[in-house]
Amino acid sequence: MLEMCVRFVGAKHSISIAAWGLTPDLLLVRGKHHRAGPDGSPEQKTLLDWLCSKGMEKVDLLFWQRCQALSVANVLNYAVSKGVEVRVLLWDTYSLIFPTDARKVHAALESLGVRCLLDDSHMSILNHPAAALHQKAVVVDSQYAFVGGIDMMTEGNGEYDRWDTKGHIFQNLLRLRSDGKMPHGWHDVHLKFEGPAVADVELNFRQRWNAVAQLHELGKDWYLPEPPEQANTTHATIIRPPEHTVGELRIQMTRTIPNRIYNFAPDGIATILESYQRAFANARHFIYIENQYFWRRTFLGLENPALGIPHADMEKLIATLADAIGRGVVVTLLLPDNPNVGREFTDEGLQYLWELCPDAVMLGSLAAYTLGTFHEEPVQDEAGETLSNGERSPTNNRMRYRPIYVHGKVALVDDMWITVGSANLNNRGMRDDAELNMAIVHPRMAQALRMLLMAEHLGLCDEDTLFRIIEVMGQVRLTDELEHVSEDIAAQWEILQEQLHDPFASIGRYALQAKENLQAVKEHRPLVGHLLPYIPHYRAQDYQVELDPVNGWLDTLPKPPQTPPVEVEQQS
Repeated sequence: MLEMCVRFVGAKHSISIAAWGLTPDLLLVRGKHHRAGPDGSPEQKTLLDWLCSKGMEKVDLLFWQRCQALSVANVLNYAVSKGVEVRVLLWDTYSLIFPTDARKVHAALESLGVRCLLDDSHMSILNHPAAALHQKAVVVDSQYAFVGGIDMMTEGNGEYDRWDTKGHIFQNLLRLRSDGKMPHGWHDVHLKFEGPAVADVELNFRQRWNAVAQLHELGKDWYLPEPPEQANTTHATIIRPPEHTVGELRIQMTRTIPNRIYNFAPDGIATILESYQRAFANARHFIYIENQYFWRRTFLGLENPALGIPHADMEKLIATLADAIGRGVVVTLLLPDNPNVGREFTDEGLQYLWELCPDAVMLGSLAAYTLGTFHEEPVQDEAGETLSNGERSPTNNRMRYRPIYVHGKVALVDDMWITVGSANLNNRGMRDDAELNMAIVHPRMAQALRMLLMAEHLGLCDEDTLFRIIEVMGQVRLTDELEHVSEDIAAQWEILQEQLHDPFASIGRYALQAKENLQAVKEHRPLVGHLLPYIPHYRAQDYQVELDPVNGWLDTLPKPPQTPPVEVEQQS
């Protein structure tokens, strides 16, 4: 969101946003990245220099400093004030079912001078009235594209705030709700890129925007004109810089478009499914997946997999994973402990995979994990006074644990292939919702992304250091990008490379740390990093935990009693 905000503020002529949902008062930038210190302080000067390095002009820097809240509404309003054409394409949700009121958001954006269309293409009873228009894509000035799992929004009265830091701190005051409660931590993955492939994302936006404008018989001034040259959406874009080339980057937009939704694709598009199938079928060493869901059956709104019909595409995809395991591929999944819906459907999908390869879990070829965070709460006596002997210990503090919501939709194969986008691993993501992913073939980028994700989940460095590492090593250019890396970041990256360059050793670290953190929860001790085992409800006894089939186990843990500290007699 910080990078999005920088590009919105610096936009010159256009911003196009396709979103599942949007919250106008969501703060895109918070804390020290908005203001690092008083005017003239070294901290503030460092921040301004960093923003200048992003290409921000003086007038935009002044807005950044003077704006009291870098919210979606304020930032887009500023862009409009500069003459930037801002368009937002929102899914027209069912307000009786979903908490987001798209019509109120539409009105708020229109009042700012933003052109907003509510995409209700799915609502015809002949089409897919239950489909979600789930793409999360942004294009700025036809130069920068953002594709991934992040919507600029909060949900559930602020309970699910998409803004979070890489440390997923339990008590992060920058995420505190207006009612004083703390939202769940949020883990997501997004991709920003430049180059010819941006035109493909822009084409997707233009196709959807014009289809909605035609559906509602809007005037010609609402339509986006075709560019002089059509973007190529059939084959991967290959980017080869002319000088100092150190490789080539193959990047391709893939989509799920349900049939009978849009006039530009009456038979639908399923290239996300095709790319997953090919990548899994070609895997030779390992497959690493982070996703919100892992469903074999079609979810019909009832938390009972027996009422869901097996979906042919998902059965085939899971069978492809099983075939990969059968030829020696190691599969690792990261899933949310308490998804908004369908936990039992994920459990059933995992069970189906395990039935196809029954020895995989025992042999270490298949493992599923989740993420959690913790907070030490001081114990208070009856008068409300904190009981403390001056040091933190299990005797005068109690531990609280909560899941971190895994919302990213990312997969990596053999440190070679990546997909990042909006599509979940279920019938909706593969066939029935509108989705957008990017598929990339680039060994260095794939390995770097895997190591950065693993470093975050294992807690191998603090979040500020990780932020700085990602800012450099998360950038992939086909020229020599290491020229201006500071010595401390280069040293930290070398350490992470030593720890994580071997994917199988890293997967082994996952298993060990998840096991140790599970024991830490049972003994009311702090976690190391965030990794924990994902526990299906039918295996709760194996792990000796109490588990709710719908809500998981971390959100249903009983709070430990507030026992006073034990008096220890001092010995001479």
